[in-house]
Amino acid sequence: MRIWQFVSAFAGVLTLGGAAIADQSVRDVRFGVDGERTRVVIETAEPADFRAFTLDGFSDRLVVDLPGMSWSVSGLETGEGMGHGLVDTFRFFNNSASSSRVVFELEHPAVIIDQFALDPAEAGGNHRLVIDVERSSADTFQSSSGFSHTRAESLDSLIAERVEAVYVPPERERRVIVVDAGHGGHDPGTIGRSGTHESDVTLHAARELRRQLEATGRYEVFLTRDRDVYPSWSERVGVMAEVRADLFISLHADSSGNSGVRGAAVYTLNDTAENRARQRARQDADHTAQADVNNILVELELREKRNQSSAFAEVLLENLASAGPLLSNPHRQANLFVLLDPRVPAVLVEMGFLTNSTDEANLTSPSERRRQMSAVVRGIDSYFAERGDDVQFADSDTIARRTR
Repeated sequence: MRIWQFVSAFAGVLTLGGAAIADQSVRDVRFGVDGERTRVVIETAEPADFRAFTLDGFSDRLVVDLPGMSWSVSGLETGEGMGHGLVDTFRFFNNSASSSRVVFELEHPAVIIDQFALDPAEAGGNHRLVIDVERSSADTFQSSSGFSHTRAESLDSLIAERVEAVYVPPERERRVIVVDAGHGGHDPGTIGRSGTHESDVTLHAARELRRQLEATGRYEVFLTRDRDVYPSWSERVGVMAEVRADLFISLHADSSGNSGVRGAAVYTLNDTAENRARQRARQDADHTAQADVNNILVELELREKRNQSSAFAEVLLENLASAGPLLSNPHRQANLFVLLDPRVPAVLVEMGFLTNSTDEANLTSPSERRRQMSAVVRGIDSYFAERGDDVQFADSDTIARRTR
C-alpha cells in the first residue's frame, strides 16, 4: 500500500459559504509524493468532467482540461501556485465560458499512470480529480505526450489547444514588468564626455522607473540588477521566464562619433535575432513526434511576440517624444540578445547619447530622469490599455506625484 504525503497548494483556510462559491469551481489543488510518483488532486465543488495529458515543447507540462470551471481557491486568487514533487508551479486558465484548464509545469519529464474521480470523503466535502504521474525518461515523455486521434481530430485543433496552454497570461491583478539596467560591474558601457558611466545612468533610470510603476499600484516590477554588478545576457533574459513577465524593457544610453547627435530611440528584434530566437525555441522540439506542431507553435509565438513588441515600441515612442528629442526613424531593429525570449514582448530603449553634452546632462539630472521615466510609464499604460487589459491611464494628479 502506497503512503501519500499530501501538501495543499494554498496557505489560507478555505471557508465554504454555500451560495457564496459557484458550484462549478475549483476549490483546492493538493499534491502527494511517493518516491518517483506524484499525485495531483484537484478538488471541485461539484462532479466535473476532465481529461489530463502531457505536453512537451518550451517546457514539460501536465495539462488538466476542466470545461466550464471557475477558480475559487482561497490564498491563490491569481490562479498561480507552487507545486510539490514532480510539479514545479501551476496556473489556472479561464479562456471562455466553456473552456478552462490547469497547467502544471513539471520539474522532470513524467508520464500519467492513472487518472480518476472520487466522490467527497464526507458529506458536504469536495469532489476530487486524481492524476498520478511518474518520473520518466525524456524519450518516453515525448513519445507519450500530445493528443491521440480521439483528443484532436485535426492538426488545426491540436495546434489550437496547445497554443491555449502557451499563450493565455495568468489572471492577476497587476501586470509584471522586468526592467533591465544595461551593463554594470566590469562593463561600464559608454563613457560620456564628462566621464559618466552608462552603467550608472541605466541603474538610476531603472530604479526610477520601478518607483513610478509601483506607485501606480498596477504593476509588479523586477530589476535584472539593483546594484553595480554584471548579469550575463542569459541571466537577464532568464528573469523574464522566471517571473512570467508581461513586458521586458532594457535601458541603455547611446554613443556616437558625432557629438552633435542626440535623442532617444527604441529597438525591437530584427530578422537575424528572430532566427536566433527561433533556433533557441526549437532546440528541444525538433526531434519529437510532434515536431511539426512544435515548429508551428514557435512561428505563432514569434509572430505574436514581434507584433506586440512593435506595438509597444510605437506607443512608447509617442510618449517619449514629450520628454525630449527622438532620433530620426526612432523605431529601429537590431540583433540584441536581451530581446531573444520568444514569448515576452521586449524592447531596448536608448535614452539618449552620453557623447552629446545636452543629453548627458539630462541623463544625469534627477528631474529629467523622472520626466523621461514618466513618459515610459505612460507608454506602458497606453500599451496595456490598447490591448484591452484593465489598466487605466494615469490622471494628472498621479503623474504629478510620481514625477516629483
